[in-house]
Amino acid sequence: MKQLFEKYLAGNATAEERETLLHQLHADEQLGGWLRADIEFAEGGMPEPIRERILNNVYARTQRPLISRRCWSIAAVMLILIISGALGWILFGIQNQNLKSPISNNPIRDIVVTTGMGEHSLITLPDGTQVTLNAQTTLRYTTAMPDGKRRVSVDGEAFFEVARDENHPFVVTAGEVDVTCLGTSFDVRHYTDEDKVAIVLTEGKVRVRANEAEMTMEPDSRVVYDCRAKTLSKRSVPGSDYTCWLNGEIKYNNETLETIAAELSRNYNIRLVITNDALKQERFTGYLGHASLRNILDVMCLAADLNYHIADDTVVYVYARK
Repeated sequence: MKQLFEKYLAGNATAEERETLLHQLHADEQLGGWLRADIEFAEGGMPEPIRERILNNVYARTQRPLISRRCWSIAAVMLILIISGALGWILFGIQNQNLKSPISNNPIRDIVVTTGMGEHSLITLPDGTQVTLNAQTTLRYTTAMPDGKRRVSVDGEAFFEVARDENHPFVVTAGEVDVTCLGTSFDVRHYTDEDKVAIVLTEGKVRVRANEAEMTMEPDSRVVYDCRAKTLSKRSVPGSDYTCWLNGEIKYNNETLETIAAELSRNYNIRLVITNDALKQERFTGYLGHASLRNILDVMCLAADLNYHIADDTVVYVYARK
């Protein structure tokens, strides 16, 4: 996004790049939230009538920002543009061009949205479906839906609140797995370092298909595809146990220390090193609420007789007590 803004300012952006920038302003409610906040608190350099018109335009494009303490990268981009005095004129130009949504008036474009370590993002798709992305997640979709096809792909973890359309199924592809529904809410987790794809359904009904296997899910159920064994399995679970990350809460359900280490690394922007391979298979179950990284480590070490050392605020070493 920073590169697109810089190219736009320099007048070097292509038509496709300008379209991508405008679409992100329209679709990414989190980005819109930062835009609103930065314009509202910007000092000087922007005439009041123009400032009011810009804010009206941004409010019309964004309805409910996802506020997260972990989205500093977007804030940094906005701050750079505010300091340069250019952000207001970008949006002023957008409004004066009287541009409509690129979804309805422009050729189909591929859109890729990626979150970094410790970041969440809320995206509204062209059909009205809302998608919340967890840390280190990539979502791919198009700005239009040819022949009514609604299809996206996800690498990482995302929670979908699918706009209902009886005539056009919504399909999420995660590795070798396709999740199909007409309108419902569910979580898809597909981190490549976990060797599995997990789907948790909270509302409605979905169909999960992988290779030749297929299962239908009901609310409060979880389907796991084993990427190595190429098998599907299903069991009943409290759906909220697997979606509490949406509220910044932490809960483990018989998870290995290896899986937890990868998750903590993604969410806290650190590298967690387990010094003994045998420790990687230690399993943990429990609710930790909004615990800090140090609190999480303290609880795990107490439960499994472990110890840890934080080096330079970027690397955590976990080892067995002597």
